[in-house]
Amino acid sequence: MDDEVLVSKAGTIERCIRRAREEYEKEPATFVSDVTRQDAATLNVIRAWEAAVEMGDYVIGQTGLGMPKDEREVITMLAAHGWIDAALAEDLKRTGEFCRAEWDYQAAPLPALVSIIKRGLHDFEAYARSLLARGTGLDRAGDA
Repeated sequence: MDDEVLVSKAGTIERCIRRAREEYEKEPATFVSDVTRQDAATLNVIRAWEAAVEMGDYVIGQTGLGMPKDEREVITMLAAHGWIDAALAEDLKRTGEFCRAEWDYQAAPLPALVSIIKRGLHDFEAYARSLLARGTGLDRAGDA
């Protein structure tokens, strides 16, 4: 498996996580009234989600695990095949629902965004670490 693809997507996830956290942590008390910071944080959560799905699609394609029909199924397939923990998959899919609401121009609730920033961004980090650790190990083992 091409380490560069996985490393690049993991880097994108890392940058997006950092930016979302920065926007919230500038001043948590004023985050609820600062739409510009909310938008920046939301955009970075969505970008992290997209990079996570792309990273998963790449792994699925390279390992021949099947053909996911949507973003949620990418995460489900990775969990079913042991690439990520099942509990992590469920947490990530909830974050994906937030992103889907934003994509569909629905008003995703602000408390959901704050919860993702406070707790859900760690899920992206765990996901990227898991795929990197296992994916880069395939080349060395000759399984790719």
